[in-house]
Amino acid sequence: MQIEEVNPEQRVEGFVRTFDPADWRDPELNLYLTLTRATDAAPPEKEKPPWINPYDDPYPLYRKVPKERPKTPPPIKLQHQVVEALPSKDPRPIKTMVRDVLRTFREHPQYMKMGHVREYQEALACFQLRCAVVQWPDKHVPKMSEAEYAAMVELAAKHLTLVDCPAQETVQLQITTQAAFHFAMKELDRDNNERRAELDSMVKSIIDTKVIDIRKYYETAEVLRERVLYYLFLYNKFVDPLSSTTDGAVKEIKAELEVALESVFPRKGFLYWMDLPPGEKEVQLQELAEVVTGVRVFNKYEGKGGHYFQLPHEVYEQDALDLGQQIHDTLEKINEKIHAYSLCITKYHQDMGVYHTFIKRLRDEIAFNFQAGLYLEPIHKYLWIKQEAVSDMLEAGHQHLDRLLEIIGSYEVVPSDMVFPELRALGAIHIAIAQEFRYLQARIKAATPLLEMANSPFYRESPHTEKRLDAKQKNFLFLPCDPPKEDIYRYEVTRDECKAAFIKPDKVDEVLSKQPQIEYNGFCPVCFVRNNGILWKGDPYMGLVQTADKKLYCFGDEDSQTRFLKAPCKYIVDVAKLVLQMPQHVHLLNLQGTPAFLYLSIPKVCFLSPTESYVLT
Repeated sequence: MQIEEVNPEQRVEGFVRTFDPADWRDPELNLYLTLTRATDAAPPEKEKPPWINPYDDPYPLYRKVPKERPKTPPPIKLQHQVVEALPSKDPRPIKTMVRDVLRTFREHPQYMKMGHVREYQEALACFQLRCAVVQWPDKHVPKMSEAEYAAMVELAAKHLTLVDCPAQETVQLQITTQAAFHFAMKELDRDNNERRAELDSMVKSIIDTKVIDIRKYYETAEVLRERVLYYLFLYNKFVDPLSSTTDGAVKEIKAELEVALESVFPRKGFLYWMDLPPGEKEVQLQELAEVVTGVRVFNKYEGKGGHYFQLPHEVYEQDALDLGQQIHDTLEKINEKIHAYSLCITKYHQDMGVYHTFIKRLRDEIAFNFQAGLYLEPIHKYLWIKQEAVSDMLEAGHQHLDRLLEIIGSYEVVPSDMVFPELRALGAIHIAIAQEFRYLQARIKAATPLLEMANSPFYRESPHTEKRLDAKQKNFLFLPCDPPKEDIYRYEVTRDECKAAFIKPDKVDEVLSKQPQIEYNGFCPVCFVRNNGILWKGDPYMGLVQTADKKLYCFGDEDSQTRFLKAPCKYIVDVAKLVLQMPQHVHLLNLQGTPAFLYLSIPKVCFLSPTESYVLT
């Protein structure tokens, strides 16, 4: 017989917890229930500990203080009205799904006709699968049949065979760029960690060098000096990474370091230096490395050595100028394409309609070029900021050089206290410039595939001139135009319950200084919805609109701004609907962080850890 106890504190989300006397561990209470089961007498009073829901806290025995969660209202997430936030788990093991898609893709008849092999095919196949899951969650997420799974795999493989599709190339550009930057920065971190580990190991061996036998006191000091020289060699390889790979440079660098070390720290000084405490040794090793680097830089400027020594700012300036010029030329070409395509759409969209094949083709090419520009602009800004910083550091280094020349020129024998601070500062500046050079090399390595795809995309580009675009437009006149699926003018008469505030142009700078992020990467949501996904850059200084969840939106014209103020929620919902149909706009409109489209985030698709993934800024 079971006894049901219906106390309110023991209800768990609609069902009543059931107790069995055989499971109760209180022998006294269990015996009482067994003997007086048919009576109505009350059980003996006994204090019971409050029942804890095991689903709320998995470790109740190890937490003394209950976890208090702040009662703050959740932010408004309007995308949930359209797109269901999917769990992180895939309906099947993702590796199996990707393997099936790639196998079907290689068996497709169009596979052998493809001119080039795509990079990151696995990630692109995974993105296609996730798009299918997001677009049809009821069919693919809960219980997927074998027929539905085969249809989804076939569709994803068919998309991979497209060779003249700007929308697909936009996704390819996103995956290639994100993965290239991730792996370039990861390789840089690995090199820095290896260098740091090598230097730490050498520092430990230097600190542990002690005199065991008093008869070998001088021999131990010589061993210590050789280890310090090797430590300085490892340190200077970082400052001058190019010369260490040149034939004959290693021997000359070691000879130059030996002369520089002898000038600032004589050989007999190691007899006393090895008796210092370990902490003092470590600090002085760092100072000695900076001083010796400063001596090498000073001798290089004076022409007294450093034949193989190339100053880091020289190679930095040249590489930064080359990369900056490439980005500048590419951005000019991108702006020229976007301007030409936008004028052509403005000229023909009323006669042909926004659903015509010609207009949709130009729309997809505009999206591809906008995505390339959004990736290149932060790199260009990064280069400009870092070049200014390197120029400031170089100017400070020249001031230290001038002071060194004044000091050394007026003394025959120079006290070390007068030159050591200047030499150390000079060395530290060039070490910092060398670090910036390493970061620049990683940016160049990561931006190379982006520049190649932006300049030579893997689809047949439309012409950039008005005359040739007019000629191409005539070739599309025989194609029928699909009628619009929804009435695009319904917002003129409807007004939803969402409230939005207009920010005047004279207060835009003040608002952007506190909240610089504009939704949709600054694109106009009204133009995007009403024109079937055509991107139009908004002007924030025409005035901003702030919704109830404190998000900012900018628009391409006053008419779009007025429409959005009437029905902001409807436009936001329709943007999510349209992005769901065209997933290449998820990253283009900066929606990859929203719960609705987190499933299509490129770092998740490429299996990049959030702690290791790098943004482009």
